Amino acid sequence: MREAKIIKFKDRTPDPNYEPPLLPGRGIWSESVENPALTLSRVVIPPGARNQRHYHIYTEAGMYVVKGPVIMFYGPDHEMEEVIAEAGDFFFIPIGAIHGLENPSKTEPAEIVTFYGGVGHQKEAGTIFVEPRWDKK
Repeated sequence: MREAKIIKFKDRTPDPNYEPPLLPGRGIWSESVENPALTLSRVVIPPGARNQRHYHIYTEAGMYVVKGPVIMFYGPDHEMEEVIAEAGDFFFIPIGAIHGLENPSKTEPAEIVTFYGGVGHQKEAGTIFVEPRWDKK
């Protein structure tokens, strides 16, 4: 039987290469917990940062806005919708739904907590990016 475990955020190193320019600090995933069936990350979104739109073919995703606002955009180009999420809001993304986010502040970072269900590592999510990286434009 596995034991409960605490993962200290201060001991995690953000991954600047997964969805740049976002800075995800993974807490619960297969590199910190043996065989998890979920991932849980704290993500810092630098001022003005936007990630590239994408979707996941193997998992639903959830987000909780810790510090906002955050512009959440979802849907294909011809139907894309945007909503502004504030601190305390949740956002649900079903399997296959195109989505992305942006921090509209030019001075303050935003922060979210993200959750993938049924997978223990980001590579298992089957993430497909549908636009180029915004930090390379």
